[in-house]
Amino acid sequence: MSDPLVPPQVTEALRQQAEQQLRTGTAQLSSAFNASADALGVLYRLSSVANTAADGLKLLHELQIHQIELDLQLEQLQQNEHECNHELACYRQFFQLAPQGCLLLSLDGLITGCNAAAIRLFANEAEDRAQQLSGRALLSLFSATCRPMLSATLARVQRNQQSATLIATIATHTAETRSVRLAINLSPDLKAILIVLT
Repeated sequence: MSDPLVPPQVTEALRQQAEQQLRTGTAQLSSAFNASADALGVLYRLSSVANTAADGLKLLHELQIHQIELDLQLEQLQQNEHECNHELACYRQFFQLAPQGCLLLSLDGLITGCNAAAIRLFANEAEDRAQQLSGRALLSLFSATCRPMLSATLARVQRNQQSATLIATIATHTAETRSVRLAINLSPDLKAILIVLT
């Protein structure tokens, strides 16, 4: 039975690779999958009777091929997972080392992740530097006059699924005003908001 989600050329190549390994004796069957006693009993009964022995051998061959295909798929999945984990670790490092402030928000506007540059950008005093931004509302970091515009922009980005930029003033405890440019995007899965601050 073919899988409609897997192109025929992929399944055919996988089958050829499995048959080659079975023919050459290079197949290393995974210990994760073992034939049940019932399955082995059926194979034994088929191979014991002369008129069904050929069917038993065909069935055994097919089962071996499928087992090798499963092992090859498992090996590929494990390799893919390793590569994805490596790439994720690299991108997390890039995120932390980026010279621009980067924020990751939930759709309701709470900060779920930030890098060191964002922490430095919003630090008003030395003791604030240690304060994490995670869990805080994005709007609380900006002056009261900028909050309505920022809130409307966040809603528009979510509604239209298009990026937006704006300049907003950071809330400070002093008379000094600092403005930053926010580049706002939705994540590819539309489950988070990504902001770059410059």
